Amino acid sequence: MLPRLPVRLAGAGAAVLPRVLRGLCTTAAPSKPPLEPLSPSDLDTISALLPRLLSAGHVPAAGRLLSAAILLPDTLERLPLPSLAAHLASLPTLSPAFALLTALRHHPARPSPLPLAAPLLDRLLSLRRARDAASVLRWLCRPDSPRRPDAATYAAAVAGFCRLEDPKGALTALREMAADGVQTSRELRDAVRDVMLQDARIEEAWALEEAMRRPENGKVVELIDNLLEEWEP
Repeated sequence: MLPRLPVRLAGAGAAVLPRVLRGLCTTAAPSKPPLEPLSPSDLDTISALLPRLLSAGHVPAAGRLLSAAILLPDTLERLPLPSLAAHLASLPTLSPAFALLTALRHHPARPSPLPLAAPLLDRLLSLRRARDAASVLRWLCRPDSPRRPDAATYAAAVAGFCRLEDPKGALTALREMAADGVQTSRELRDAVRDVMLQDARIEEAWALEEAMRRPENGKVVELIDNLLEEWEP
């Protein structure tokens, strides 16, 4: 069961939440009719409550609310997760963000974390929080991650680190991208080459650009592994 939510936080949604939470905390038994999707008003209530719980420090309650909500059909796709990601990126630490991502990782339905993680990563890069963005990317690429980044998330990450003139971050993202067999666009190759040239890694930049043009990504992974090993702390 979800913990009792503070009355002050529930606000206008207090009348709706008891019914919503009763449905969320009960899985459908074989003899019962299937669970129905949340109504628009229920979604609005949950969408408004999640950031308020996070801001007030009730992170476990927010994680349980999100986990329970996505037991119902089509909830993850209908929640305004980009807005939630923007709120998470505005908080002083990533602890609440990782708490929600961990709740998704352990969820019985094994939902993809990308609808939340991808806009969070993009927002952190736009705020020039490269270290935090790298932490989100590492989380997505963990062995127990329910879903690794897709091509769009990888491209946004590499391009974002390049914009921040962070060649190590860009190469780390590119290494995972190549390991997953995702090809790079011409624009992305140019961005990686330019950020490496700015870091005075001229020979490495041209060698890596040439490797990225080939359909086989093994050489890209090898080159980046060597570069990262030589990188100064």
